[in-house]
Amino acid sequence: MASTTEETKRRRARRQTPALRRQDLLAVTISCLAQLGPRGTTGREICRRAGVSHGLLRHYFSNPENLLLETYQELCDSFIARFAEELAAGYADPWKTIDRLFEVHFSDEWSNPDILGAWIAFWALVRNNPDFAAVSVDYNARLQALLAQAVARLPEGPVPPRDIAALVSATMDGLWLDYSLSSARLPRARALDLAKTMLRRLAPPA
Repeated sequence: MASTTEETKRRRARRQTPALRRQDLLAVTISCLAQLGPRGTTGREICRRAGVSHGLLRHYFSNPENLLLETYQELCDSFIARFAEELAAGYADPWKTIDRLFEVHFSDEWSNPDILGAWIAFWALVRNNPDFAAVSVDYNARLQALLAQAVARLPEGPVPPRDIAALVSATMDGLWLDYSLSSARLPRARALDLAKTMLRRLAPPA
């Protein structure tokens, strides 16, 4: 007999719209990756945790056998779309677009144990799997293109725009990793302050 928790999950899954159900499966996949690593994150384990049948994966993913790759692609696409929204907002203050990127990156949505664990698993896969490596290359190219657009709005300074974009990306990733590993060592407010200070040192206000 199914446990009360499992039955509750199944009832919830039946009530969800297809889009919400797919997002729920992606969230469960990320959680599995953080806790079990790539080897333990199987389709059956994901379905067990989500309270759905294994066959249901085929309705929501193009390749259930390659669910990790699709999850990685989805995570990359989501972050790029979120940053693109900030870029499209057209803030009067040219520094604010990049400031907002920092704020999104250090938000609860993108800085939590599940996301950290999933990224670590994906980094390992990127090093050893050409399909994951291709997604990583595409993601970084798109991120650098968006950063280049944001940096182009800043006033000219002593540092070339291309270098500013590269330094912003590297600093953001480094601070994010440090904060995600230990918010006691590097509190969120301190991480944001360091990132914003770095930006203004590279491109000082007039």
